[in-house]
Amino acid sequence: MPTQPESDLAYLINHPPEEALRYLSGKDRRVSWSWRDLSGPEHGKSFTVAKAMGLDLLTDIHQALNSARQEGRTERMFAKDLTPILQAKGWWGEKWVAHPDGGEQLVELGSPLRLETIFRTNMQTAYMAGRYKQMLENAQSRPYWMYVAVMDSRTRKSHATLNGRIFRYDDPVWAHIYPPNGFRCRCRVRALSESAMQRGGYELEKSSDYMVQLDQGEDPLAPSIALRLPGGRFAPDTGWDYNPGAAWSRWDKNGLLPDCLGGVAYAESDGKNCIQSLPGQKSWQEYGRSDLRDVGNDLRLPSPSLLKVGKDANEALQILQTALGVSKENPVRVVRTPVDLVIIRAEYLPHVVAKREHRREVTANYIVPTLESPYEIWLTEYADGFRKRYIGLFQDQRDLLSVVRESQDGSLLWNVIRMRDVELNRQRTGSLMWKK
Repeated sequence: MPTQPESDLAYLINHPPEEALRYLSGKDRRVSWSWRDLSGPEHGKSFTVAKAMGLDLLTDIHQALNSARQEGRTERMFAKDLTPILQAKGWWGEKWVAHPDGGEQLVELGSPLRLETIFRTNMQTAYMAGRYKQMLENAQSRPYWMYVAVMDSRTRKSHATLNGRIFRYDDPVWAHIYPPNGFRCRCRVRALSESAMQRGGYELEKSSDYMVQLDQGEDPLAPSIALRLPGGRFAPDTGWDYNPGAAWSRWDKNGLLPDCLGGVAYAESDGKNCIQSLPGQKSWQEYGRSDLRDVGNDLRLPSPSLLKVGKDANEALQILQTALGVSKENPVRVVRTPVDLVIIRAEYLPHVVAKREHRREVTANYIVPTLESPYEIWLTEYADGFRKRYIGLFQDQRDLLSVVRESQDGSLLWNVIRMRDVELNRQRTGSLMWKK
């Protein structure tokens, strides 16, 4: 099965893509007691070190990693430079430390092993985030992605089951399995063209043939999916069920355009500046779903209040941030949906309210209820890939539909559409992922 020298961390350090440098340096810094304090996607946006309970310590470690990435410095050089700094600040060895909940706890702070873990985890994640962005930019010519494990004595058995399996770049599985899939994971992904597929005699697969939803119980960091493969079972390690590249930044160039179906533009679109979904996808009738005109209030959510129109973009942004529960101080909100975690990011919201004629802040109260308790969730295929669409129905609002679309980069766009129910039904196409 395929292996490449890119599996080596040394290769990653000496050949850093520009995107990897931007990924690592662009993270904000978050103080945390445990790595479990942040969700996987939040780790994709924020730099944290467990029990480094001061921004000065985080800054020292973050800057040392950035320097190592930029200068191609080795793990040993990184540790040699950083160790005396951490020791001088007292962040070294076992110590009794005040716990955030009160009392004290004996914990290990800095150590050679911890620095090794910090270095390897951040370098591997940064490289894979950069690779993901590069591969997406080239997806039209190389749309088939092969999962590649190292396949030596240190390779996890579950990771080995994925080795050589190929899914399209826009298969939903990459939101869960794009490496790394755990601490010290050395897996990677190789992009293939149509001709390479034919030459290699490779088989393209669909994750829908293998993917099952998992009950996460009380642990939000537990994996949400597993793949039941002929060679065994795969699930990401706890805390690693996310794609670091997709969690990184906005890159979906069409993410701010509304939907248009069958030449009919919805919401504020003029019929031209909109994203066209592909024809021939399954509809609500083929899934045996009810016409929206027949859905009773027992399956609908309480109608939220409309918000005021911001007098300018700054006020609109404040209204939107308050409604969605994010701010400069708390830039990320994690919303649990029936199928996944959705990340609302404050940094994306200025773009949403930039065009004042759309007044998106007015319907902001519809967003979180639609995500948390949708009537349906569809995976809809567009000319440039797949996007999830959450459909929300509200009581005594039979001519109104809330559609929250999760773009390919994790950004959100929503339309609260008011028109005849029979027309609203046309929004319900694609693969039905979840239903009430």
